[in-house]
Amino acid sequence: MEFEKIVIFVSTILLTLYGLLLNASVITTDEHYFLKTLIIVGIGGVAMFLILMFFKFEYLKRGWLYIVGGIILIALLVYIDLFGKESGGARRWIYLGSFSIQVSEFVKLYVILMISYVIYNYHKNEIIQLIAYLTLIIMCLLIYFEPDLGMTVFIFTTGSLLFFIAGLFSKAKIKMLLFLFIFAVILIPILYHYSPKFQKKINEMLTYQSQRVKRFKNMVFPYKVNFSFVPFKLKLEPVKPSHYDRYAEQSNLVKQAIKNATWLGSGLSQGYFTKFLPERENDYITVLALEELGILGVSIIGVLFLAMFISIIMIGLNADSVFTHYVVIGIGFVIFIQALLHFGVNFQVLPEKGISLPFVSYGGSSYLSNIIMVSIVLKARTKG
Repeated sequence: MEFEKIVIFVSTILLTLYGLLLNASVITTDEHYFLKTLIIVGIGGVAMFLILMFFKFEYLKRGWLYIVGGIILIALLVYIDLFGKESGGARRWIYLGSFSIQVSEFVKLYVILMISYVIYNYHKNEIIQLIAYLTLIIMCLLIYFEPDLGMTVFIFTTGSLLFFIAGLFSKAKIKMLLFLFIFAVILIPILYHYSPKFQKKINEMLTYQSQRVKRFKNMVFPYKVNFSFVPFKLKLEPVKPSHYDRYAEQSNLVKQAIKNATWLGSGLSQGYFTKFLPERENDYITVLALEELGILGVSIIGVLFLAMFISIIMIGLNADSVFTHYVVIGIGFVIFIQALLHFGVNFQVLPEKGISLPFVSYGGSSYLSNIIMVSIVLKARTKG
C-alpha cells in the first residue's frame, strides 16, 4: 500500500499548491490575506509532520476521548448558535482575532472517529450505538440552526452511511428517528408559540432556506408561469433580476465564466468574470480555476481528487483492523463527497451552497481538518 500512500501525499501537496496559486491570484482589500493563507498551510504542514512522526491508531481507541470531545464540540456549537457573530446571514464561526474557527469542519472528523470506535468496540451493544447515533443527531441539529443545511445533510449522511455499511443501522435506530421526528412535530409548534426568540430563529431559517431554493429554481428555470383554466392561458415570462436579488448577477457571472472557458485559461489574475464574483477564493474557487487555469487545470484537479479517493479506499479495504478500516473509508467518503458537492455547486448542477473545495479553497478550519484526516490515513497499517 506504499504506492497508494505516495499518491495521496502527492495529491495533497499538488492540490495545496493549486490553492496557493489561485489564492495568490485573488486581489482583495485585505493586505494580510495571502499571508494568512500561508500561515494556515504552514500550520497544516506542522500538523501533518507531527501526526506522521508520532501518531498511532491506538491513541484513538480510548473511549474517554469521544466523551470529552463530544461534550466540547456540542458546547461550542451551542455557544455559536446562541452568541456567535453573524456573517452572511449565518452564525458558524468562533473568532480569534483575525482568524476564525468553523467548528462543524471538525465535527466531520469527530463523527467518523466516534462511529468507527463504536463499530469496533461496541458492535453488539445496541445502547451504546443508540447513544452514538443520538450524539450525531444532536450535533447535526445544532449545525442546522446556524443555519447550515448543506453541512447538516453532509455530516448526517456520512455518519448514517458508516452505520449502514457496518450493518448496524437497525430497527432501533429507525424507531429512534421516528420518535425524535414525532417529538419534534409536537415540541416545535409549542416553542414557536410561546418563545419569541425561537419563533424569530425559525422564521430566519425558513426565509434563508426558501431564498436559496428560489434562487436555484430561477437559475434552472428563469421564468414566471402565468396559468389559468378559463380562459385557458399559459404564458412564460422571464424572471427579472430584481425578482431574486443580487444572486442573479452572481449566477450569470458563473455561467459566463463557464461559457467562455478555454483549455489553458486566461492566466493567473487575468480572469474577467470571476473578479466580480464574491467568495471566489472559497465557495467558487473551481470557477476561478476554470477561467484562469482553463479546462485542463480543472481537469487535473478532478483527477487528483479521484486518484486520492481510490487510493484511500484501497488502503481502507486492506486495513489491518476493523477500526482502521472504517476510519479510513469514512475519511475517503468525506473528502470525495465534499469535492463532488463543491463541483456540483460551481457548475450549477446543485443549489447554491457555501461549501469549500478540500485543500484548494481558502479557509483555515477546512484545510486543517482535511490535512489531519489525510495524515491519519497515511498512518494506517495494512495487511501484509
